[in-house]
Amino acid sequence: MNRRSLPRDAWLLCFSAFSADLGYQGVTALYPLYLVFQLHASLYAYGLVTAIAFGGGAFVSYLGGRAGDRFDRKHVAVAGNILIPLMALAGLAHSLALSALLYILGWWARYFRSPARRALLVGATPPEERTRAFGTLHALDIGGGMLSALIALGALWLKVPVAAVMLWAIAPLVVSTLLLLFVRRSEVYSGQTPALASAGARRIPPRTVLAALLLSATLYGFSFYNLGFPIVTATEAHAAARYEWGVLAYVVYLGVSALSGYVLGACRGSPARSLWLLGYLPSALGSGLIGLSVSGHVQTLAFYLAIAVLGFGMGAVETFEPTLVSSLVSHTRLGRGMGFLSVSRAIGQFLSNLIMGVLFVFGQSVPYFYAFACALLAALVFGSVELAARRRFAR
Repeated sequence: MNRRSLPRDAWLLCFSAFSADLGYQGVTALYPLYLVFQLHASLYAYGLVTAIAFGGGAFVSYLGGRAGDRFDRKHVAVAGNILIPLMALAGLAHSLALSALLYILGWWARYFRSPARRALLVGATPPEERTRAFGTLHALDIGGGMLSALIALGALWLKVPVAAVMLWAIAPLVVSTLLLLFVRRSEVYSGQTPALASAGARRIPPRTVLAALLLSATLYGFSFYNLGFPIVTATEAHAAARYEWGVLAYVVYLGVSALSGYVLGACRGSPARSLWLLGYLPSALGSGLIGLSVSGHVQTLAFYLAIAVLGFGMGAVETFEPTLVSSLVSHTRLGRGMGFLSVSRAIGQFLSNLIMGVLFVFGQSVPYFYAFACALLAALVFGSVELAARRRFAR
């Protein structure tokens, strides 16, 4: 097979991800604005809603991974994808409780789908191309999200009601599900990705590396706050409190993340080293810079540059974490392994969004410094394991 081409099913899965994010990422960008500025909820309430969405998503993601291993992964992915449009209806509810319920259920459907879709991509791609496959998946996934945020930004400039823009998300989500239905699986490759982890990791039991990865993913999850917080921060930083400034932060974040996922996915370096060096560390730096820009009242450009650094780190993490899981877990347990990865991240996100909402009481910059510390700890934990593996291999 030409190294520059991915199999047909892999492209269908990647473009299904593009269409899905083209839908719901616009909702993600607008929902905090709807909740805080139209329903007049507090940032703590927003943090609670997202914490339930992500924390409950941890359990749902595990169920999705188990279901993918026990039943047909394609059917599981389609079942989850069909229900994601529920979050697009959140803008039609004029009560906090109903709006939150619809948003949470849509996110839970996304979590249910993701492990099975990742496992499908592993089976649809030759082992030597899986880093690039996950990089392409992330690039198209987040590229669709950036386009969705740009559409939302344009709609806001044209004074289109927020609820109407959120409702538009249903159309691309339907297309995303149709693309999943076209996945044929006429050629399925070995489920496990051999020798993609750091070479030294061969001297360390895979379970040890996997445990370190899941611990680091949890710690990273503690720093992985919903971008709704910077969206509200950017909106409130301008006297007119224009929504466009907040959505622009999301566009920058998604754009840089998509580009980094695509570029890094084409690299042939060690996924283990790249994960902490290009993923966790820049994520820590990005949050720290956001905190500094907010506390120092520096120019708007510095804030958006910090958002870009944060996006770069996220692109690397989303590319290399699933690649490593595919190298450490057997084919029969691959859905479960991807589910554990999503669970680890979601557990951190559950507490992160709660903590972020509370920390805003102590100052606008405090939550971002907290996120900086958590992402840095994730880099130190997994970096120490990866460096120990390389030293063992050198002996």
